[in-house]
Amino acid sequence: MNIDTVMSHLDTFNNYGFNTESGGTNRIAFRHAERLAALKFSMLCREAGLEVRFDYFGNVIARRPGKYNDLPPVMIGSHIDTVKDGGRYDGLLGVVAALQLMMHLNEHQIETDHPIEIVAFTAEESARFNTATLGSKYMIGDLSQEAMKNITDNEGKTLFHLVDTLKQSMPSDKDIYGKGDIKAFLELHIEQGPILQNKHKDIGIVTHIAAPHRFKVQLTGETSHSGSTPMPMRYDALTAASEIILKVEAIAQHYHKAGVVATVGHLNAFPNIMNAIPGEVTLLIDIRGKELESREQVVTEVEQAITAITQNRQIHAEVTDLGQEVPVNLDRDISKITKNVCDRLGYSYRFMFSGAGHDSMNMALICPTSMIFIPCKDGISHSPKESVEPEEIEKGIQTLIETVIEVAKAEVKF
Repeated sequence: MNIDTVMSHLDTFNNYGFNTESGGTNRIAFRHAERLAALKFSMLCREAGLEVRFDYFGNVIARRPGKYNDLPPVMIGSHIDTVKDGGRYDGLLGVVAALQLMMHLNEHQIETDHPIEIVAFTAEESARFNTATLGSKYMIGDLSQEAMKNITDNEGKTLFHLVDTLKQSMPSDKDIYGKGDIKAFLELHIEQGPILQNKHKDIGIVTHIAAPHRFKVQLTGETSHSGSTPMPMRYDALTAASEIILKVEAIAQHYHKAGVVATVGHLNAFPNIMNAIPGEVTLLIDIRGKELESREQVVTEVEQAITAITQNRQIHAEVTDLGQEVPVNLDRDISKITKNVCDRLGYSYRFMFSGAGHDSMNMALICPTSMIFIPCKDGISHSPKESVEPEEIEKGIQTLIETVIEVAKAEVKF
């Protein structure tokens, strides 16, 4: 593989949506920079001699024929969208790695038994619609046009309107992959956590993916003057929110060993001025776990805490369920292939679970699926400080290439 080409491609894509002030990247789903990146990916795939198409949702799929072209393809990919002021590698690394895989096969004239398809998903991040992995949900038939009409961004635009306006193809049966249509799906990704760096491991072999349960909490008290309203007569939505935030943290701490984490990642207070008691607050709560039972126990305790706190403070609470995903187990047989590749290449590795959600969790519902992690500096992601060394990228892509070549053999069954 050619690490210089990989780094050049990363630089090229990160020019789309780069924020010169913060150093972050803004390829928000279905905005101009993200769609330009998708178009650029399609052009690079065509230059590599691949058959390229956009599906109705805006995912880019590129295909390299196999020796037995009627066999189901092995698919590799990740996403090209980012969070607001995100990093350079989250998602994009897996897309660039998939392209590098194809270039490697071409350069070395390697003919795989199964066809290979690579994909650049869109709308993996929840940054715009408060729900994640939408591109892969569409691909597996879990996101209909009707469902898109009920998903809106923060400006009130429906997902359906954006998709239908920007579509580069009409909806087609070819868009949807079901069980048996794909031999396997693989995704290379940065860890987005500190474990590999702290354990001094080159590669993470992901065994299962934790999944989120998310809520919007709207608190309504009474806006009044900060100077003339006595303390016992206040209905302060923000102090109620503060108590809820601390309780969410405390509950998650209690269930830490069960692999549960909880975050209040968004707060909006009204009127948000110094001399008025906040009468309205909106919170977004993200609760994740690798096991459904422990995660939902935390959800239950958080809901009970919200009820107790708001009743005590005489604040009205409206809790809206924003949806939940199911934690998934990834394929053990592919993991064993990756382990053997690491042993052969002399790379250190660790079996681990992913605390972050990924498109792989949807693909695992229709085909054997595996993920490969590489370390990122200090575990920082979703930030301009996100950083990965070229040597780590090279090891990750080389592991991916060798794993895919093995998985794409006709005699290898899952």
